[in-house]
Amino acid sequence: MINKVELLAPAGDCNRGKTALDFGADAIYFGARQYSLRAKASNFDTDDINEISIYAHNLNKKIYLVTNILCHSHMADGFLPFLNSVQKYKPDAYICSDPYIIKTIHEYDKDAQIHISTQQSVSNSKAALFWQRNGATRIILSREVTFDELKQMIINIDKKIEIEVFIHGAVCIAYSGRCMLSNNFCFRDANIGGCAQSCRWSLKLLDGNHQLISEHFTMSAKDMCQITNVKNLIEIGVTSFKIEGRMKSEHYIATVVNDYRKTIDAYYNNIEIGDQYINDIKAAANRETSFAWYYGKPGIDQMLYHEIPKTVTQNFVLTVIDKINDTTYSGLTRNYFDKTTSFEILGRKLIQIENARIISIKQNNEEIDAARTPMSKVVITFDKPLDLVKNDIIRIK
Repeated sequence: MINKVELLAPAGDCNRGKTALDFGADAIYFGARQYSLRAKASNFDTDDINEISIYAHNLNKKIYLVTNILCHSHMADGFLPFLNSVQKYKPDAYICSDPYIIKTIHEYDKDAQIHISTQQSVSNSKAALFWQRNGATRIILSREVTFDELKQMIINIDKKIEIEVFIHGAVCIAYSGRCMLSNNFCFRDANIGGCAQSCRWSLKLLDGNHQLISEHFTMSAKDMCQITNVKNLIEIGVTSFKIEGRMKSEHYIATVVNDYRKTIDAYYNNIEIGDQYINDIKAAANRETSFAWYYGKPGIDQMLYHEIPKTVTQNFVLTVIDKINDTTYSGLTRNYFDKTTSFEILGRKLIQIENARIISIKQNNEEIDAARTPMSKVVITFDKPLDLVKNDIIRIK
């Protein structure tokens, strides 16, 4: 039996975690309210962890708990009580970067699976094998590894430890978690989850004579997108494809996960695909994308030195609440739409339905010409039967 590459998606909260799983992720990763590097994400309390654990495991899918801060002294005493509070929910692995946290987890549960976080910046096979000798089962590689380097690393490792790589999402301008801009500018520490994303600030750029060059200079890199390189990454033996974005929206997560799921499945089923998923994933992004380090050291083309105008090419307008009959559904509005709008539906059954037309919109049992108020309940009737389920996404085509 072929061991398929794992598709691993982010979960900023319980709802987005369920969305990722429903739209094709094999596993999700998320942080609790403590010891995780996304302080601004909603994150999970113990009830949330219990809920998402049951949900994922009932689908035979996995949950990875992020405990990847660099553990400063004042945080150390609280980690064991924290671990005791979450271990009962049976995370399939812990994502870690600090040796103290790794050691404590192993002492507490010798069978726990440890995935070494990208915060450790592992970028060579000797470092990977060091962590394998010290109890890790997977390395989440530094983003700053080229395809050729990755290919040689996997040969050198010889299947002694699993390799996870980022395939989509933000790229740090420094090695992850090691940038000091945020700390120096506003005392928010990146390696404990407080990054202010200072590299994305819009700055005025002056020349040596203090003459203005640009009103909108940034130091930010374009986001990574490897959807066209899925085949190559599978064939060299990558274990897991990781999507970045615990701060991203439900629509973004659904779209990106769905497009990578279909691209991966097409590879294993020997199905040729065109540019559909490439274009779809680009339309869902709110920043420009590039290949990051895949082909070598990034140059100017991989940077966002200047402000880029953003245009919305797809618009998330409705979430399905319930089925009334084959053509009629209740839904929760997200953005404006009317009966003349051209729609497509992104379904949890991984079937994308296009060219659906709405012939009726009702609110409080009264016919309306358009849905104008976000987060309002409406009843919509389509011009043809549709097999939709709760939380399917309807968007402008």
